[in-house]
Amino acid sequence: MGWQDRDYQRGGSGRGNWLRRVFGDGENPFSWAVPLFTAFQIRVKVHVLFILLIIMKLIWSASSATMGVGHMLMGMGLLFVLVLLHEFGHCFACRWVQGEADEILMWPLGGLASCNPPRHWRAHLVTAVGGPLVNVVLLPVLGGLLLAFGQGWGSVVFNPFQPRVPLGILDSWGMVALWWAYYTNLILLAFNVLCPVFPLDGGRILQSLLWARMGYERSMDIATRIGLVGAAGLFVLGMVGGQTTLMAIALFGGMTCWVERKRMAFMADGGGYAMAGIRSEASRREQAAFDRAAKKQAAQREERARLQQEIDRILGKISREGMASLTKKERQTLERASKPGAER
Repeated sequence: MGWQDRDYQRGGSGRGNWLRRVFGDGENPFSWAVPLFTAFQIRVKVHVLFILLIIMKLIWSASSATMGVGHMLMGMGLLFVLVLLHEFGHCFACRWVQGEADEILMWPLGGLASCNPPRHWRAHLVTAVGGPLVNVVLLPVLGGLLLAFGQGWGSVVFNPFQPRVPLGILDSWGMVALWWAYYTNLILLAFNVLCPVFPLDGGRILQSLLWARMGYERSMDIATRIGLVGAAGLFVLGMVGGQTTLMAIALFGGMTCWVERKRMAFMADGGGYAMAGIRSEASRREQAAFDRAAKKQAAQREERARLQQEIDRILGKISREGMASLTKKERQTLERASKPGAER
């Protein structure tokens, strides 16, 4: 019996309860996460794939000649903390506009804050801006600390595509950690704001601004179109640069944009694409029944017209030649027409 088949609710062992907290019912791999802590009534979890990724990177760095375990651990730890602060920014901003935010999931592609702001463009804009705003606040703080410790402007203002230049002049672990925090924070800010791929912050900010001018549906249509193009560009950029994480983020963004477009089409269709086939089949059946009824009515009208024409002919014959001239069939026709409820 596998762990997912066990009844952990009934006096389960400590290990069983822990597995259930991490994997839930096992049916949704996206929720397989280890609870870390709760702060400000916000649960922080780490996805099991993220933990495996950290372990793999540490193992790789141990065998790498360019980066040791210490530098890798420091870099990933700083990235984790900065991303977590970024996500807390989203949560606090969401609550500030009377929304709900109660969970943060850290996973291999960054952080995901479970935010539910009120359905208004301003509330969504504030929630989207809340994350990058944390990085904006941290930028002068970390840069000021570098200057205060005598690292000079070269460690603060530099070519972001050549980070090894300022990194090479740092002479202590403390300064390396401080500069790395400054650089990581700068990259996080630029990536989240300048990349207009939904659901990244740039894409959400763009969508919120469009929402204010042209409504929610139209803004989502444009934002997801731009997001698909941006995701394609990001994927190519990651492929050229050999950045698998960038490629994965591009795939995630592209898939999210595609799903959002399908969802919008579903809502606009008043039931959705999923019901389109059923509704089409129902429409075809209704149309076929309507055609049959119309054909039957046309045949009845034609029969009544033919009968009336025959009666007129028989009555004309009676007026000219008398009742005795009628044939048996003509008499039966008159009798049938004279009965109550007979169709004419």
